[in-house]
Amino acid sequence: MSLKSKIIFLVCFVGLGIALNFFLNSYIQALAISFMINSIMAMSLNFITGVANQFSLGSAGFVAVGAYTSAVLTKEVFNDQWYFIPLTALIGACVAAFAGYLVSLPSFKLKGDYLAIVTLGFAEIVRVIFLNWNHVGGPRGYNAIVKWPNFTMAYLFTGAAVLITLYVLYSLKISWFGRNLWALNEDEIAAEVMGTPIAKNKRTAFLISSFFGGLAGGFYAHNMGYISPGSFGFLLSVQVLIITVLGGLGSISGSIIASIILTVLPELLRSLPTKVDVRMIVFPILLILMMIVRPEGLFGKKEIWTFFKKEGGS
Repeated sequence: MSLKSKIIFLVCFVGLGIALNFFLNSYIQALAISFMINSIMAMSLNFITGVANQFSLGSAGFVAVGAYTSAVLTKEVFNDQWYFIPLTALIGACVAAFAGYLVSLPSFKLKGDYLAIVTLGFAEIVRVIFLNWNHVGGPRGYNAIVKWPNFTMAYLFTGAAVLITLYVLYSLKISWFGRNLWALNEDEIAAEVMGTPIAKNKRTAFLISSFFGGLAGGFYAHNMGYISPGSFGFLLSVQVLIITVLGGLGSISGSIIASIILTVLPELLRSLPTKVDVRMIVFPILLILMMIVRPEGLFGKKEIWTFFKKEGGS
């Protein structure tokens, strides 16, 4: 992309945020920010599960670490000044990355289901710690968290976080490091024979994934204004995993499209006049159909822009 194109994109991005602040109601605005945060969560999980082929169910734990770290720092260190939110979210992401590094030390001697159980156990440990930590509210949760002053600020900073996450993870995916991960994905034994440092690459991928999971948590806390241990239970990890699978394991941009679908769809189903929670019926059906019809997800391992390139060249 040329410099001129980047400037045009930046102007359009900022202009859209200002315009949407006036033309959308608060409900749609909140939905838009939720979609962005879900996108960051899904992209972070897709990197470790789709690219590095390491099945993780610990997303909720890293999101929780980032959320609580950012919320506490903003309130107790920066006196509820909203313009420190990007900084505290970044610090929360670093803390989550450190937690991910600690978890990876013993975990990557395991594979497949065993690794999933370990990461699921980590997420549950984190939830229980916050549940019993009175300084952050314990089971009552941590409230009165400073929020963005308006939708435009929330849109600009959260949208920038989405774009940075997409750029960094995609760049890593097509880099030499990403190619090493693909090699491990295809045949771990052959990659090891060729001299690829398996444990180091897996650990680095897990650390990167944890970082962006924590970043999503920081933005989540300041978007909601309230967090509790119940917000980061097993269902959150499953929700992020469903988004990742729907978009396509290995497709970083596919996670964004899947986030749109699975953020908007529950709200559409919520309006149905039924006594049963239709969402709990529709989601499993959609997941089963996807596994039958297109098990590789919407985009497989490809990125969205590759489809446009093919159309343009034909």
